[in-house]
Amino acid sequence: MTRNNLISYFFAALLLFILYSTLLVLSPFTQPIFWAVVIAFGFYPLHQRIVAVFKKRHDLAAFFSTLLIFLIVAPILIALVGALVREVISAYQWGVDAVKSGEIENWANRIHLIPWVQQIENSEIFQTQWIHEGLKKLLINYTDFFGAFALKSATLATKNIFVLVINFFIMIFLIFFFLRDGIGIYRFIYQITPLTEKTKKLVFKQLEDTFSAVIRGQLVTALVQAIAAGIIYWLLGVPLPLFFAGVTFIASLIPVVGAAVVWVPLVIYLFFKQLYPNALILFLMGVFVISLLDNLLKPILIGKKTKLPYLLLFLGILGGLQVYGLMGIFLAPVVLSLFFVLIKIYQEEILDERN
Repeated sequence: MTRNNLISYFFAALLLFILYSTLLVLSPFTQPIFWAVVIAFGFYPLHQRIVAVFKKRHDLAAFFSTLLIFLIVAPILIALVGALVREVISAYQWGVDAVKSGEIENWANRIHLIPWVQQIENSEIFQTQWIHEGLKKLLINYTDFFGAFALKSATLATKNIFVLVINFFIMIFLIFFFLRDGIGIYRFIYQITPLTEKTKKLVFKQLEDTFSAVIRGQLVTALVQAIAAGIIYWLLGVPLPLFFAGVTFIASLIPVVGAAVVWVPLVIYLFFKQLYPNALILFLMGVFVISLLDNLLKPILIGKKTKLPYLLLFLGILGGLQVYGLMGIFLAPVVLSLFFVLIKIYQEEILDERN
């Protein structure tokens, strides 16, 4: 082994170690860094207009853009967190009261009165007593679990409010630097990436297109659906409308199932509360407004920029949610998109050269 090779290997090992140590040091701030990148990227077109107004005085423009984001995000976040904590606690209390008062059992009895349910129950597989008791216990245990989970989430959110506040201000602080120095950071990462110029252009173009499409398509669509759903829930007298609007926002980010996983159970709830007109209206509004928004907005906002099969995107987002939490909704499409780009590069540049 020559001296130059030894120096190269040592430098590579040292670089990898320092990179790992840097990531380890920054790991407690993963979420504020990630959301700062997402928000700065989403607001960057607006920031460019502000830069033009301030005649390219980047510090002042970045400060004004960050202040504008803070004035938009902070009041909404404070109001939503406060309202959601209250409604989550109310949801837990509602679940406990429903179990204690026998309302859950009454719903089960009403289900038994439905003709097609009776036909299923009269079939051979449902004749045994343990099936009836098991389903009833499962329904009660599920409700109790949901209530306990809701209370635990609210308790954790309340206990960690100080951490949330600190992370929020770290995020705002980082947004300023990402807006001001975003182009410089992008160019630096582009320059140090050890790939050919052609490959770098392809990879970074796909990264930018995918990230932009996911933010516009997923976030904007989910937000519009959640706002529409919240208004509909409130007008139809659905309990805890803000809470269920928040759940609709999260559900809307998941392909295929989407917001229907929230409004369909609410239709059933209104039906068993004998609010038949409200149940019918919610069903129609769910089909032709809430869920239809997904089919209308996503093709316009996302288009074919991600270049991913819809089934693979669906599985990727579900896996991303499990591995990375909420960040996985944005990271999974980027990772999958990069995978296909790298496969394409491998086919074109490496296999073709061998042939």
